[in-house]
Amino acid sequence: MPELQTKFLKGKVVRNRYIIEELLGTGGFGAVYRVRDRHVKTHLFALKELIEPNKYERESFGFECELLKQLDHPALPHVYHGFEDEKNHRLYMLMDYVDGINLEKLRQHQPEECFTLRHALKIMAPIIAAIAYLHAQNPPIIHRDIKPANIIVPWTGDDSVLVDFGMAKTYEQDSTTTAVRHCSPGYGAPEHYAQGTNTRTDIYSLAATFYVLLTGTIPADSLYRMTWLSSQGVDPLKSALVVAPNVPPAVADVLTRAMAINSNDRFATVEEFWDALNEAVPAPLHAPPQQLPPPTLPTAVVSEACDDTAQSSRVPEQPLPQIMVRNVLPAEAHATKKRSVLLSITVLAFATVLLGILFNLLRRPV
Repeated sequence: MPELQTKFLKGKVVRNRYIIEELLGTGGFGAVYRVRDRHVKTHLFALKELIEPNKYERESFGFECELLKQLDHPALPHVYHGFEDEKNHRLYMLMDYVDGINLEKLRQHQPEECFTLRHALKIMAPIIAAIAYLHAQNPPIIHRDIKPANIIVPWTGDDSVLVDFGMAKTYEQDSTTTAVRHCSPGYGAPEHYAQGTNTRTDIYSLAATFYVLLTGTIPADSLYRMTWLSSQGVDPLKSALVVAPNVPPAVADVLTRAMAINSNDRFATVEEFWDALNEAVPAPLHAPPQQLPPPTLPTAVVSEACDDTAQSSRVPEQPLPQIMVRNVLPAEAHATKKRSVLLSITVLAFATVLLGILFNLLRRPV
């Protein structure tokens, strides 16, 4: 499909109501726009578009839309409704628009591409609360794609928001599957490649996200870890303390446990993980933090990378152009269809070889 066919021009009206103001982002299957309601011109929204969806994409998009319509949490995007353009083979989802930047881009503009521990805890607190809220639903809802690129930090300094529920599912305890699932390398738990995900899958991804925020390095992917464990008997996952010496040892231990290959070795709940992480924080950092300023690029310049004790100064800088903060179609989460097929074939080949190994690891007595 030619690229021009996937993008609306500024000023085009969708469904005789929503005026396109800006293309906010594109992915392999569509785009996200900032739109204005022509009935109430002060209302801005984000409009997610899915182009020529196949059966699986249509079902996933519909599930995401219905799921978010039912949820009510300040750190989750609010979806108003979905609709279809049958003539042009497109699906749409209308949701809140908030001005901000995704956490991965913000991280890459930090000194040494990482945050101080206090800053990371402040950013992630609303996300922890959102995941706890999802897991408390009946049945529990698993996000399955938690990573910095799916966390948005508003320019206003408001609480961060968790987006992209395209991989979310409800968790049925007695259901299992051996289907290989797409997941983001470094953030996906081993269950993505084997017998099915559960609420502890999100705990793995949360820990991997903290690992990246504190070290500036993406942890070894779980499939790679399993390969090394099988062939070398060694887990290649490095402690966060080894990668970034400023990370407190107790905090590094909490992250390592939360990223255990065997899900039974991880924390049982998100609340348990969060409590353990806060208990591991050194006493001097427990002092009430000052209100974090709105994100700017670059942010604080520190004398030592990611060191909470270092003196800092702020370099005045104009913020980046407005970025859609609840963009539920990040490009890295939706590669082109061709690349997705090749990736799926490659992962499937690896997973088939390692499936028996993984079952033995996951069935190891606790």
